[in-house]
Formats: sequence, C-alpha cells, structure tokens
Amino acid sequence: LDYGVTGLNHFAFVVDNLDDARERLQSLGITPETDADYEPGRRFYFVDPDGVEIELVEYDPT
Repeated sequence: LDYGVTGLNHFAFVVDNLDDARERLQSLGITPETDADYEPGRRFYFVDPDGVEIELVEYDPT
C-alpha cells in the first residue's frame, strides 16, 4: 500500500476484543499483519481479498 498517494489507504473498525477478532480472522484463513500497541490501545491490520487494508483497534477501557 502506498501511503504517499492521496486518497483512501485503509479504514478501521473498533472491536471490543482484539484477540477474539484475530482468532476469528485466522479461522477464516486471513493473516493479521502489523501488530502494534499504542496509546490508548492496540491494533493490527490485514488485507482483505480485494486488496483493501483494514485496521482493527481495541481501545483501553480505562
């Protein structure tokens, strides 16, 4: 993915439980990439079958 090009490069969904989301994706044969902890939570990315990068993020509830 080229982040230097103007336009949509990815979109994100907030999930309640990132570990559950990861397990579900893996059960469907999708490999999560680019794990990262950051303030105020954690996230990972994956690429859907159409080549669109999707971010799943879980925010720290505190």
